[in-house]
Amino acid sequence: MEDKSSFSAKRVVLNVVIYFLLFLAGDLINSLIWDFIFSNTGPLRSEVYSIARMSGQLLLTCLFFWLYTAKVLHLKMNFFRINMNVKFWSLLLAVLLPAFVIFVFLLIGKTETASFETGELIFIVIFSILTALKAGITEEMLFRGFIMKLLESRWNKYVAVIAPSFLFSLLHIPSMETFSIIGVVLLIVSGTLVGVMFSVVAYKGNSIANSAVMHTVWNFAMITGILHITTVQGYYGNPVFSIIIPAENVLLTGAGFGVEASIIAVIGYACICAVCLISKKR
Repeated sequence: MEDKSSFSAKRVVLNVVIYFLLFLAGDLINSLIWDFIFSNTGPLRSEVYSIARMSGQLLLTCLFFWLYTAKVLHLKMNFFRINMNVKFWSLLLAVLLPAFVIFVFLLIGKTETASFETGELIFIVIFSILTALKAGITEEMLFRGFIMKLLESRWNKYVAVIAPSFLFSLLHIPSMETFSIIGVVLLIVSGTLVGVMFSVVAYKGNSIANSAVMHTVWNFAMITGILHITTVQGYYGNPVFSIIIPAENVLLTGAGFGVEASIIAVIGYACICAVCLISKKR
């Protein structure tokens, strides 16, 4: 199977589907397990349940990925660039990207800070870290690890970058709060570009660890309970910090998906792509 010629188009598609189903199974089976435990343990605190469930989803999904790769395909995870080879530059870019986006929105919006008790704040931070890690690690393993390598092995790097990046954008459409043509277009453009960005980062560092770091830091800063950039206070819950922005311009609001699809975020994604491609060429 490690020989490129053994990756027929049919086998590539089959394995892409299997890995995607394993990704879904990790969430579903873990949820069923913890729902069963929760329903039979009496008054278990919701915070404990939430943390255990999120941790379980991460661990179980990674276990399913490893079992199929090692026991069925008889391949090492490193074949799919899944290793711990984190580069310093990826840590730097991981911080600079959300910092740039937040800085720009601070210039055009106003900030709000919520008040929490110490216990609540600790839970928000822990759960936000786990949420960011779960998405950052499992999604990068799936899209920039398994799918990208399978497509590359059968076709080429261009197909391996564009196809999963486009699929990555489409899978986020159900997450839209409201649907419109401009909103879907913005999401597809921004979602595909961010997928390309993660792909370029993974290629440059020869490891999805680098894209996973960027993905995790981005999610922690932008979509968890730490900070929300929105047009209405509390629209997406009650975060620790909020940046309230004008609602008139969909290029700033990202239409129905949020500021991850905004022109500000798109500029950030494009800059990271440019930096990685230029430095790799040199």
